[in-house]
Amino acid sequence: MYEKLITFIKKDVTGENESNRVSYIVRINGFIMSLYFFIWMLGFGINNSVLGFSACALCFAINVLASYFTYQNKNATALTIYAGGIIMWMVLFVIRWGWDGGVQHYLFVMLLLVFVGTYASTRIKLVECVVLYGIRLFLFMWHLNHEAIEPLSKEVSIVIQNINMIAIYISMIVILFIFTNDKMVTEAKLASYNRELKFKSQSDTLTGLPNRSAVMETLTDTLLSGKSTNGVCVAIGDIDFFKKVNDTYGHEAGDEVLKTLAKRFNIFMQNKGIAARWGGEEFLFVFLDDNLDDAALHLENLLTQVRGIVIPYNNQLLKVTMTIGVSDINAFVYKDTDSEDIENRIYEAISAADKKLYIGKQNGRNTLIV
Repeated sequence: MYEKLITFIKKDVTGENESNRVSYIVRINGFIMSLYFFIWMLGFGINNSVLGFSACALCFAINVLASYFTYQNKNATALTIYAGGIIMWMVLFVIRWGWDGGVQHYLFVMLLLVFVGTYASTRIKLVECVVLYGIRLFLFMWHLNHEAIEPLSKEVSIVIQNINMIAIYISMIVILFIFTNDKMVTEAKLASYNRELKFKSQSDTLTGLPNRSAVMETLTDTLLSGKSTNGVCVAIGDIDFFKKVNDTYGHEAGDEVLKTLAKRFNIFMQNKGIAARWGGEEFLFVFLDDNLDDAALHLENLLTQVRGIVIPYNNQLLKVTMTIGVSDINAFVYKDTDSEDIENRIYEAISAADKKLYIGKQNGRNTLIV
């Protein structure tokens, strides 16, 4: 039964926006108020009150109609009908049965709807608040200057107050729950979207490795922190004869080589530093807490691993080698050292590593130059 009710409430509602929030609010509160007026109809029916029964039957129909319009994608109309029905009931009740029933407190539900039911401008919302205050003031002044047509006894008044208080309380909970839940879901999706955007902006689309801007940011922050007590080194690695792979087997084969090596580099550099795609077939290796000798030992090990990698592609087994140049960075930070100074040191080290890479290519490739 519960699942069928939830399915019915969510029927024909797609996406996440203001109109859908209104649909849920009107549907659930319409159900609550329909039940509320049905109870009143029974009470008036037992007491043979034709006017009371007729008024509650009309309000019951208004809530059903408001809910119906949400299934027709006419949420603004549905909200107007729902609010109009509640206001009509308040006015009728105070004039007919007096102030003590507490029905005028439904204006608090109306206030919530003003602020969470639409994306109207602040000016319009303030005007609506003034109108609601005017309605309450009118009812209060009427109560002071007019006797109720059918005054309620104290006992009946207490029962009616409790019924209205429960209905109002539940209606406010429903509105606030839907609104806050909607906001939390929206904020969670926005946070996830922002994380995704940040990842894409800092990652190479082909290999998933950090790109230049990401590795520069990490390097700068690391050096400014002064926590790398052993030193910081950078290395530029270039795949030997990569153009020949593309020319012989096609660019898709080249992409497969890049992705396979990137996975290996990412695993290899864990707990050592960062592997990033620098551009084309070039990769940057950053050792965040290693001196030049230690970095060279790691890179020799990496070259050995690269020589043993076999990359299957279209019934072919591809093998490649790499040439790497490595250099250390002046990591000492003074009090007046700023991010621009650090970036200059990084680029100087990368330029030095790149020159060593070029020497390695001249000397036959498939080697490390320290």
